[in-house]
Amino acid sequence: MLNHPTILVKDRCINLTKMKSRIFLLFLLSNLTTSVYSQDKDCSCKTDLTFLDSKIRKTPAYKVNKEAYNTSYSKIAKEVTSINSVFDCYTLLNKLLISLNDNHSKIYGVDLGATDKVKASPDELNNFKKSALFNAYPKPNIDLDSLRAVLNSKTKMELEGVYTRKNYMTIGVYKNEDKESYKAIILESESDVWQVGEIMYVLIPFGNDYLLSIGGSTPSKRLIAYTERIENGFFYFMGFQKDISETNYAAKMPSEDTYYREELSNETTYLKIGSFNSWYPTLSDAEKFYKTLEGNLNKSNLIVDLRNNGGGGDRNSDIIYKLLKDYAKKNKIYVLINHRTVSNAEQFANRLRNLENCKLFGIRTNGTLAYEIKAESYTLPCGNFIAVLSSKKNSDYLAFESTGIEPEITYDMNSDWIEQLKNYIKSNN
Repeated sequence: MLNHPTILVKDRCINLTKMKSRIFLLFLLSNLTTSVYSQDKDCSCKTDLTFLDSKIRKTPAYKVNKEAYNTSYSKIAKEVTSINSVFDCYTLLNKLLISLNDNHSKIYGVDLGATDKVKASPDELNNFKKSALFNAYPKPNIDLDSLRAVLNSKTKMELEGVYTRKNYMTIGVYKNEDKESYKAIILESESDVWQVGEIMYVLIPFGNDYLLSIGGSTPSKRLIAYTERIENGFFYFMGFQKDISETNYAAKMPSEDTYYREELSNETTYLKIGSFNSWYPTLSDAEKFYKTLEGNLNKSNLIVDLRNNGGGGDRNSDIIYKLLKDYAKKNKIYVLINHRTVSNAEQFANRLRNLENCKLFGIRTNGTLAYEIKAESYTLPCGNFIAVLSSKKNSDYLAFESTGIEPEITYDMNSDWIEQLKNYIKSNN
């Protein structure tokens, strides 16, 4: 199962575990998440927008992108008066954040949805299916069979089309009425929380083939937003694909372990570094793994796999950077990256690229690396959403925000990436 996008938020130095009890208590006390906004004049999407705007103007990203933000805010402030559903409000508020060019900052739902605890209890799951969140996702009046027929005619290279996650669900991605965004509607579902006909995501392009995906968590239905990219018939983040017989080699890993080592040959060692999370227990796992590498990297070629590394902090990544910096003085490092290489992992990849004898391979990273979250979060007035906003800027990486780190050599989906890299090493040594 692919990791939940909000794990990235956790890795970006915000401790969601500490926040969870506060959020859950708020939900129990108020149960304010509704599919339609209250008629109370003090609780509307405009109320939430005004509050959010006051917090955004204090962020470092606002200071960098003030003109673009003010232009976007003026437009959205006019649109907000016609918003009367929680989902539409949620979409609009996240749309506003695009103008900040800060992909760490996002709005999330307060209601955590169908957590593992909820799913483990038939009574709790049934209660969730009666909740406002369960029914918050739009169900447009569309002939799904006709839509599917049209979308099935789309080529693999077109963004529109029918996508599947095997044994989970099938969605249809089609262009929205505004011709500027896309919607993903559920055509088939084996999920116990998602219904056929629901809009699962709104996908808004914001440059460099990136899409802001606004919608629901696949396992829990919690309102989330994250950076997606769809190419060659694959959702690079969430794993949907047009042809389920194909393998997503961009994300295929040799082990599910977060930290993993394998000797590929007499000349090459492989390391999987799956997280730079700086919180325990992950940090202790990392420290133990890195300790085993000290004085024990004896081969001339080293593959460092940063694919699917959602980031974390320097407290973790600095440890192995020092080891690799010393190793690169006499040996060669080959780094694998993909769209799920995010935040501190992107910074780390760029630091490695600047070392002698190091190259990057794969596809462009997530483009979420110029800002940092230091537990800055705000519950919006109507109680439906929580804003997670960055509070620190790293000027060295501003040029890579919403652009990503490009590899020196780009890999396709035709064969296993580790095998491609092994062949490259063999041919160039």
